[in-house]
Formats: sequence, structure tokens, C-alpha cells
Amino acid sequence: MNRQIARHWAAGLVGAFLWATQLSLLAAPGLFSSPTSVDEKAAPEKASGQAPEKAPPKSAKELRDEQLSISGRYARFERMLTQMADILAKQDPERADVIRRALGKGREDLLKDDIEAIVQLLEQGQLGDAAKKQNEVVDSLQALLVLLQSEDRRSSVERERERLNGLLKNVRNLLNEQRSARAATQNSKAPSEAAPGQQRALDGTEELLEQIQQHDRQGDNSEKAENSDGKDAGEQGEKGEQGKSGEPSDGKGDDKKKGAGEQGKAGEKSESGGDRKPGDSEQQDAEGSQKSEGSEQSGKSSKAGKSGKSSQAGQKGSQSQQSQSSPATPGREQLERAKEQMQEALEALRQQQREEALKNEDEAVEELQEAAEKLEEELRQLREEEKEMVLASLEARFQRMLLLQTEIHDSTKVLAATPKADWLDLNYSRCRELAQQQLELSRECSRTVVLLREDGSAAAILLAVEDIETDMQSVSGWLQNSDVSELTLSVQQDIIESLRQLIETTQKELQNMQNSPQQSQPSQPGGQQQQRLVELMAEIRVLRNLQLQVNRRTKQVDELLPAADASALPRLESQIRELAERQQRLLEAAKDLAKQAKQDGP
Repeated sequence: MNRQIARHWAAGLVGAFLWATQLSLLAAPGLFSSPTSVDEKAAPEKASGQAPEKAPPKSAKELRDEQLSISGRYARFERMLTQMADILAKQDPERADVIRRALGKGREDLLKDDIEAIVQLLEQGQLGDAAKKQNEVVDSLQALLVLLQSEDRRSSVERERERLNGLLKNVRNLLNEQRSARAATQNSKAPSEAAPGQQRALDGTEELLEQIQQHDRQGDNSEKAENSDGKDAGEQGEKGEQGKSGEPSDGKGDDKKKGAGEQGKAGEKSESGGDRKPGDSEQQDAEGSQKSEGSEQSGKSSKAGKSGKSSQAGQKGSQSQQSQSSPATPGREQLERAKEQMQEALEALRQQQREEALKNEDEAVEELQEAAEKLEEELRQLREEEKEMVLASLEARFQRMLLLQTEIHDSTKVLAATPKADWLDLNYSRCRELAQQQLELSRECSRTVVLLREDGSAAAILLAVEDIETDMQSVSGWLQNSDVSELTLSVQQDIIESLRQLIETTQKELQNMQNSPQQSQPSQPGGQQQQRLVELMAEIRVLRNLQLQVNRRTKQVDELLPAADASALPRLESQIRELAERQQRLLEAAKDLAKQAKQDGP
């Protein structure tokens, strides 16, 4: 429950900013719109018989004040997201990653700078440039909204992938059973003797279709409920932001309520027949009938175009919002047609019509094969989407770890610049603080190791993160003992370089996916081959850098050993054992990658 509240609250805040920004955007054109002729003004009055109500255009100062309020609210929004990410980091690291990605995207798009720039443009009276910049801000905020609403997308993708894998297995079983029924029809003395086998294939198809239809109905109902909850949360977030800003109400809400009340009274008056003209009733009934028919037609057309839109949303992957209508299960139409062909084949068998039954059974086999292909294609797209989400999550984690590790390294260098003999209690206390920070960072690295192990398709990346975790734990122990020697600083630098390389690897893989979204890795006939998180050459480069790191540290430890005193010797010996274990793991990883390269072929 708390997770849903956090998700809807964050999305609601972004929705409130979108509403406020678009309101300013709509108000701005009134200041620099082209003058309207008298005839143009009079035209709508003649058509409606009433003078149109126009809101007076806002001044540049009013727009500037509104935009300044939006700027302050966005600054508070960033602080709130940062606090939410810190709170969720231990309890729900994946959700915290999504929030940090949203923060990073906002900084990458220079959202805060753009909002502040709009304030300056409005102060200078450059309304055209301000409106253009506001459009860019709205687009960026909408992208943030999509990102924050996709928090639960990965778990839903995993569930859907498991479901489709089960369906694919069942469809293949049905395909084998239908082929057996077809063979029995071909070889039986009397066509009716093959009817029981065809009946079993038909029963299995009907049972599978019932499961699919039930799932699709439940999916539609759950999405309607979720959309309602999301809308309510967005309204609450908007109201909360308006309340927190402390801005005085401009009375627009009261005017709207008043207008609604007047309209209601007018409606009651017309119903009672007070001001109703003769013939109005028939005219209004006809118009209502036309509107009703139009709404029914639009509803039917939206349902008809639902499946076409859903395939496009599936190709976009994680960019699709949770609020979009879920498509029907892939292969459902083919299964329904296969069922019809099976029924016709069964009827033909009972009437001893062998040739007609064989024709229907061949059609059923083709439909089942097409259903399996549809499921395989959907599974491929889901694997692509899941891969993209995992890579984005990893990048966010690596970026955060790099930031924190750099701060720890810089503080360690400051401590190391002071000779140990001149250290005060403040220096020792600061060193212990750094040790604790390093230990906390190693725990976050450990959670990343768990994520990579669950994926299981990036051996070199996993090995690199495991080495980083070990190094962080070693550095934490050394700092706890007030050791800021050359080896401590060197290992910290190795951690930083490893994180930078991992960030570069994940970013490059994400870029490759965006540049070539339609390319996919070849799959085995079973369709169950796991897609690699990163390409093979990227893993080999990671492995190469790990080997170079082992070489450098081995050389460094060898240089430190002759001059090591009794207190430093155990630490160096421990490093030698650790380097030996790393070398063995590198050897095993290299063999695995060589085997994969051989399987892939030239």
C-alpha cells in the first residue's frame, strides 16, 4: 500500500506541474496574438446569438509570477524525490532506482534551468521565446511522468513473460496433438475412427482459449481500477501542491462552481417549461439521439483499433505507460480460428468425409503454428523491454555508487595529506565515518550483485561488480583501522575506474538498443534462450580491464612487500590471496565467454 501511495504521489506531483505549466502556456499567447477584426468578432455573436465570454489576457508580470511559483515548486519536487529515493533505498532499491533515474533525467534535460530561464524571458517581455521554452518544459515533464509511472513495469513484464512461456508450451503441445490427429485421419480405415483424437485436440484448444479470455477480461478490469486510482492520486497531488505553495486563490474555482450552478438552474428552468420554445423538445431529442449514436460508434471504433495500437506500444517497451489499454493475448485470434477448423474437421470425420477433414486439419495446424509465432514475437519484445529496464537500473546504481565513491576517495586523500603523526581526534573520527560510508556503499553494491545473479546473462559484468564489492569491504576495514596508505588510495581509484567502465558499457548497450530496436539475437527452436544483458564483445572488454587491474595491483603489492612492516604485512598477504582468487575467476569467465563465442559462430 505504501509503495502505491509513493508511486501515485510522485506521479501526481508531476501531473500538477504539467497542469500549472500548461496553464501559463495557454495564458501567454493572449499577450501577443494577432488583432482580431470587427467582422471576426461579430461572426460568433451572430451565430450563437450571445456575446462570447473571453478571459482578459494576463500581463507579463502575472505570467512571470506564475512561472516563478512553478520554479519554486519544481525545486521542492526535486527535494521530495531525493528524500523518497533515500528512504526507499534499503527497503525497495528498484523503486529508488526509478526515482533516481527520474531525477537524473530532469537534470539531463536541464529542466530546472529551463524553468528559471522562462522567468527571465517573461521579465524581459520575450513572450514568444518564453512560450517556446514552456513547450519544451511540458514535453520534459511528460517524459518524467511516464518514467515515474513505469515503476511496476518490470515486475509486470516478468509475470507476463512467465504466462506467455506457459501458453507457448501449451500451444506447441496442441500443435503436436493436432498433427497426430491429422495423421490418424490420413491412415485410419474409417474417418470416424480418428474423431476421438481430433476431439482431444479441440478440447485442449477450448480450454486454453477459456484461460486466455478470462485473463484478458481480468486485465481490462484491473487497468480500469488502476487508471481511476492514478487519476485520484494525481488530483490529490495537484491539490496538495497548490495548498503547500501558500498562493492565494484567484477565485477561478469559485467562478466555475458559480457558473455550473447557474447552468444547473437554467437547465431546471427549461425542464419546467418556463422559457422553453415550441419545437425545442423534438430538436433536442434528435440531437441527443445523434450524440448517443456517435458515442456508440466511437466506442466501437476504439475497440476495433485497440489491438493495432497495442502492438505499437509493445515495440516502444518501457516508454509505454501503465495506463494504456492492455492488448489481447497474442495468438488468441489464431487459436479461435484453429478451433473453428477443428470443429469443422470433427464434423467432417463424423460424416466420413476424409478429404474435407484433412483440409480443415491442415488449416488448424497452420493457425496453431501462427499462434506460436505470435507468442514468440511477443516474448522477444518483452525480453528486449526487460533488458532495457535492467540496463537502466544498473546505470542508475553505478552512477550513484560512482558519485559516493568519488566523495569518499577525495575525503581519504585529504586525510592522507596530513602526516599520521599530526592526526587529531577529529582526523580519526573522520576516518571512521569514511569507513562506515564505504561499508554502506559495499552493501548497496551487494544488492546490485543479487540483481545481476538473478539475470544470469552477464558473467563478466557480475564478476566486475563482485570485485568492486570485495574492494569496498577491504577499504572499509582499512579505514576503520585508520589506514590511508598508498594501497588504500589505489584500491579506491580502481573502484572508481571500474564503475566508470561499467557505466560506459551500460550506456553504450542502451544506445545500441535505441539505434537498432528491431534487431534481435537468434533464438533456439524452443524459444527459451535467454537474451544477453550486454553483447559478447562488451563482456570481453570488461574482462580485459579486470585482467589489467589484477596485473597493476599485483605489481603494486610486489613493490610494497620489501618495505612492509609487521602491521602492513598481513594486509599485503591478504591481497595476494585475493588476487589469486580473482585470477582463477577470470580464467573461468574467459573459458565461458570463449564457449559462448564458439556457439554463436563467426
